[in-house]
Amino acid sequence: MCSTKQILSKVTSDVALVIMARSPFGEQAPKTRLADAINTALDRRRLYSAFLEDTVVACRGVEGTILRVAYTPDGGNSGFHEIGVANHELLPQRGVDLGAREHAVFVDLFAAGFRKVIMIGSDLPTLPMQYVVQAIDQIQVGTVALGPSDDGGYYLIGLTSSGTNQIVDLFTGVGWGTASAFHDTLVSAKRLGLQVKLVPHWYDVDNKVGLVKLRREFQNTSAQQRAPQTARVIKDIFRSATAERRRKTE
Repeated sequence: MCSTKQILSKVTSDVALVIMARSPFGEQAPKTRLADAINTALDRRRLYSAFLEDTVVACRGVEGTILRVAYTPDGGNSGFHEIGVANHELLPQRGVDLGAREHAVFVDLFAAGFRKVIMIGSDLPTLPMQYVVQAIDQIQVGTVALGPSDDGGYYLIGLTSSGTNQIVDLFTGVGWGTASAFHDTLVSAKRLGLQVKLVPHWYDVDNKVGLVKLRREFQNTSAQQRAPQTARVIKDIFRSATAERRRKTE
């Protein structure tokens, strides 16, 4: 974890790396689509907390950027301080749907003086940070960087502050939460005359399929090293589940 002194020493950067997140302690437990694989709400909260912690630590390692965590109204900012996120690194999401919330975060960060903003999700604990660096290098005036995800959406989007007035149109007409979200965003970008720069595909751990991929990836030591908290929690959850099944059959 970076100390407060280290965090403050980086405030001269004009590149924001923002994680779209929610509190692990909201009224509704996160990752409801994992309920068929992880039965208890407590374990899903533990897993999501681990996702966040690993993602925050990884993002802090991207030189020349300033971390921001944008949180949903549900649960507020509870739980973020425990994983080392400072008050000044938090900002609230606002808007009626995902597109409106993403648009508002870009507007708020550009208004705060950032020239480039890279936005990623919070369910990518093993995401290689070189993909983020690639996106930062690619976005220039008149471009949008996108990281397509396996479910038809995108896990990363990056923009520059130039042409801020057009941003709202990039997020309209998109089927959020559907397999067409990435394609719809490409259509919007083309309509606006924006050049699209792609970074490699990655996957969200948002359902059982993603969880299986993650557990398979953790068979590799390097993946465990990229996301140590997630690897530890995954191991604990499934070790406990195996022990419970054995107990019931005895």
